[in-house]
Amino acid sequence: MTKKEGLRCVAFLLVVCLLLIGMTDIFEMDFADYARRFYSYRCLEKNTVDAVYIGTSGVGRYWLGAKAYDEYGMTVYPLSVDAMPVWLFPIMMDEALAYHNPQLMIFDARAFGQGHSAENADVGARRVLDSMEFFSANRINAAMKTMEMVHRLDDSKPAFDLSYIFSFMKFHTQWSEKDFSIDTQYDKQKHEFGGYHIGFLLSVLHEPQTPMEYDEDYYVPLDPISEEALYEVLNHAKELGVQTLFVDSPQFMSKTEMGRANTLRKILQEQGATYISYNTPNAAEELNVQMNPETDYYDEAHVNFYGAEKFTASLAAYLDQHYDLPDRRNEETVRKDWDGVYDHIKKTVKDYEAVHKEQGTLKTASGGE
Repeated sequence: MTKKEGLRCVAFLLVVCLLLIGMTDIFEMDFADYARRFYSYRCLEKNTVDAVYIGTSGVGRYWLGAKAYDEYGMTVYPLSVDAMPVWLFPIMMDEALAYHNPQLMIFDARAFGQGHSAENADVGARRVLDSMEFFSANRINAAMKTMEMVHRLDDSKPAFDLSYIFSFMKFHTQWSEKDFSIDTQYDKQKHEFGGYHIGFLLSVLHEPQTPMEYDEDYYVPLDPISEEALYEVLNHAKELGVQTLFVDSPQFMSKTEMGRANTLRKILQEQGATYISYNTPNAAEELNVQMNPETDYYDEAHVNFYGAEKFTASLAAYLDQHYDLPDRRNEETVRKDWDGVYDHIKKTVKDYEAVHKEQGTLKTASGGE
């Protein structure tokens, strides 16, 4: 091969690489809510977030950060995606610190009570990867960790899968079914509800739940991967010098989930970490919250907007009492991002209620209005 031919080969490979990067940036999967949530976090004025809430749907559907800001001036932002694998939590801590300087990191405790499968890990991790900046060390670390864990869960999966870095390799077959264009790049659009998840039906649906009897003396071991991730989070928090708080948001657990929650509580107590649960018999009194199983949930594991209001009021009061989070309501750089968001959320929910009432479509699982 001549020198000229060699240069052409190098040039060709560079062009292919650039096209690959460009297509990955444009042709991502439709993870709009998550991508906007992460993008908004990156766009907030640097070092104006004092706490982050890392986790799964137990965060996105529960935490009304805009309400906590309106009432206390605290800036607590959710960095969450549904079914985020717990072994990505340490990398999410690094992601949080890449753009802000939060000294408190709140973790979705329910995530540590779940089991793991290669399929669920793949889906949850891809939601995270497609929400992060493409050219970032944290994204590469998350991709490599995902490859390792998916292969560990199912050794028939490749130990190295380039599609976790260049996602269009996984999703390209859907191009003909979706409108992929620069205008639909969700990681370039802000989250209009401050990271809180709103759904036309799920925000206002109420499905009555049967209260459970919580046995605080029943224990089930954590899944080994979850326990391993828990210690990684605790150790990484010490390395970073940040405070941690583990929150078990209200839900109606299976017996196994209850047993794992008790085991998690025991480990965290032994490690000197702070854990609060909204599911134990004394939760209502200790955390000053009265969740209504008839009206505050849309299924056994998630609250609707009305439940989120109660949960946020309680947790925000707890944070205000136990942590030194500043009141930023008089800071112009903060106000431009946070002011008016809570009012926008409430108006959106009221609009949804009005439409459902007019159409007669808001029904519970039992068929009632």
